[in-house]
Amino acid sequence: MNRLKSSVRKFMLEDLDSIKKQDKPNVIVNFKAILLGFLVIWCLSGVIIYYAFSDWSDRGTFGDMFGAINALFSAFAFGGLVYTLFIQRYELSLQRKELEMQRLEVARNGDQLEQQKNVMIQQSFENTFFKMIELHHNLIASMNDKPYEGRRAIEKLREFLYDELKRANHKRDLNKTIEDFLSLKGRHIKHYLNNYYCILELIEQHGLNTEEDLRDSNYTRIALSQLSEDERFLIFYTLGYKSETRLFLEKFTDISELNHFARHHYEWMTS
Repeated sequence: MNRLKSSVRKFMLEDLDSIKKQDKPNVIVNFKAILLGFLVIWCLSGVIIYYAFSDWSDRGTFGDMFGAINALFSAFAFGGLVYTLFIQRYELSLQRKELEMQRLEVARNGDQLEQQKNVMIQQSFENTFFKMIELHHNLIASMNDKPYEGRRAIEKLREFLYDELKRANHKRDLNKTIEDFLSLKGRHIKHYLNNYYCILELIEQHGLNTEEDLRDSNYTRIALSQLSEDERFLIFYTLGYKSETRLFLEKFTDISELNHFARHHYEWMTS
């Protein structure tokens, strides 16, 4: 079997070599033959002229007969040179046009790649955004403040904070009330608040990339529309009472709009 394979391989190699030999042009040999032919004709012409004309003056007269032909061939040679220059100029102009077309094609491909990149970034943002919105609702559904669960737990947390805030009379008491609430009940809403804060950060980053006003963004409207009145109340106090988070929230909406019932505390937050 191995011998058969080696024989077939040898046959294929020999066949390939024969094809290469047939395809290879014998330019050098032909060029040498042409030069040798011209040399022989030139020598024979000299011998013929030498023996045909015994007198040197006759030989010169005979040679002068070919002066016009020499001038004609010289003119042909010059004309061929000029024609070659025009052909080269035309080919160079074609090459310049081809390079220009290639440059335009590269620029067009670059624009298409940039558009594809922007589409991919937009799709990636929207996939992440809506997954985080879905997580937002899952966190609410899984919220547990025994014996209350889900949105009922959110409602009871809002009622608890509301009752505590009614007892606070000045700024120090308001700050302490919210801090005590977060220390006591923060474990129930910490993950929920962090996720919502991350949603807003994601919208902010997208707005920086697209130069879109955050308050006019459709994604901001979608994010705010997910909040119930109880959630707005909790976010207003738990995120709005600190200056850094309040300023961050105001990039998206007037913080007083988060909860209409808590507007009387807006001045306390902004003072």
